[in-house]
Amino acid sequence: MKPEPHLVSVPRVLVAADPQADPERVRDALTGVWYDLTLFYGPGVPMVITYEGEATGAAKVARDWATEHGFAAESYDGEFIAANVAPEGAAYVAGEGRPTYRYAA
Repeated sequence: MKPEPHLVSVPRVLVAADPQADPERVRDALTGVWYDLTLFYGPGVPMVITYEGEATGAAKVARDWATEHGFAAESYDGEFIAANVAPEGAAYVAGEGRPTYRYAA
């Protein structure tokens, strides 16, 4: 017997503040997150791209990527996140107080 369908929250992806971020690495990481989420939720998975700080550097790239792919983008407000895009080697990134996947950018 199949379980009853149920609602799940929209996956939120946090892009850490990094003014010197390599735009291509941020885009690649976001595409990787998107692909991985489609494996769990299917090809029509909705996502919200969140970012820290001002919309510069990595945050600007994330906003642009979200717009190009039809996803919402907003400033990080402390909500639970499914994945984190952060500079490689970052010791701690906001939102990691709970289990989350990290993608290096």
